[in-house]
Amino acid sequence: MCNLGLISQSLSRYMDDYAHISIIRGKDLSDGRLVNTFFSGYIYGLYRLGQNEYENPEDPFPKGRIPFITIHQAKGLEFPVVVLGNPRKDRTQPQPYEKLVQPLLKRKGEPLDRMALFDARRMFYVALSRAKNLLIIAHYKGRGQRLSDPFKSMLDEDFPRIPDYKVSTLPKDKQHNEEIPRSYSYTSDYLMYCTCPRKYMIFRKYGFVPSRSQTMFFGNVVHQTIEDLHNYLISTRGKK
Repeated sequence: MCNLGLISQSLSRYMDDYAHISIIRGKDLSDGRLVNTFFSGYIYGLYRLGQNEYENPEDPFPKGRIPFITIHQAKGLEFPVVVLGNPRKDRTQPQPYEKLVQPLLKRKGEPLDRMALFDARRMFYVALSRAKNLLIIAHYKGRGQRLSDPFKSMLDEDFPRIPDYKVSTLPKDKQHNEEIPRSYSYTSDYLMYCTCPRKYMIFRKYGFVPSRSQTMFFGNVVHQTIEDLHNYLISTRGKK
């Protein structure tokens, strides 16, 4: 349903960008105008921009899904099982601004020659401390594969291996259903829900775009009503 709502939003944007396609005519189909503008141009542009399926911003990690994220994205989060897929961090030279700022600091900071080492330690500390029940570290072997020095000594022959691990001993994770409070609008949420809960579900929850005929009909009614009132006021002035 949410993906269908995204399709309605894409069609609405297409009609806004191409104002002359408010109504599909036979000529648009015969001369290939619709094919060129909609399929070859607009839909292909959505594909190039990476238009994807619906994602709920309030639930970035849906239940039953496996998130693939970077270490920096996982900062502040916890997961029952964590797989560290790349236990390698190449040492790089400190940033140029670090070299420029350090002589200006009045306090002693990290040595420039060890700054990359400290950054790698902080990064891997974040990665290794995200797991609540089980931590899996990839152990690469083969030509061209190498690990950071601390992992070389840690992943020795005495380190537990996956074939020897009993999954039944893994403790069950406790679910924490802590929903983030949302802010609602009086006009677009409360009044719409009071008018019709199903309408609120379709337009607000699933994100469907109202039909253009409905919007045009409401606009025409308001415009005609205002025009009738205006003409009525003009006619009453002459009588006075």
